[in-house]
Amino acid sequence: MRRILPLAFIALTAACSASGVNPADLVQPDVRVHHLAIRNLGLSGGTLDVALAFHNPNKFVLQGAGLTAGLDIEGSHFGDVNMTSPFSLAGKDTTLLTVPLTFRWSGVASAARTVLDYGAVNYTINGKFSVTAPGLPTPLDVPFTGQGNVPLLRP
Repeated sequence: MRRILPLAFIALTAACSASGVNPADLVQPDVRVHHLAIRNLGLSGGTLDVALAFHNPNKFVLQGAGLTAGLDIEGSHFGDVNMTSPFSLAGKDTTLLTVPLTFRWSGVASAARTVLDYGAVNYTINGKFSVTAPGLPTPLDVPFTGQGNVPLLRP
């Protein structure tokens, strides 16, 4: 498991101490794409629902303030996701968050064809999510990256 980056760790130390959480036990959540689902398709592009699985190995709930990420499929950039609404990551559990990704056919032709032709595709995701904690004046950005093979769910 990955520890929070040193600067992030230092920033959370004071906040965690105030809330009774031992900062030495704070572990960065793992993020992976659980599945992709077609929301709609049109002549110029479409929208996919990207289901992200956040595994929080910590014993306490992390409050998320938002996330941004870039999704690559089969080595080509497919699009970006952006979520600004708050979310909670349960302690010692995996939480699924579904975020829409809008794409244009002109920018992702080969990757889109792969997504639609096969039941699963290889992906890489890079991004960051913001977490809040008692005593932190502003949300703290936590970077993440993941890769694997993900199924495409069709309606």
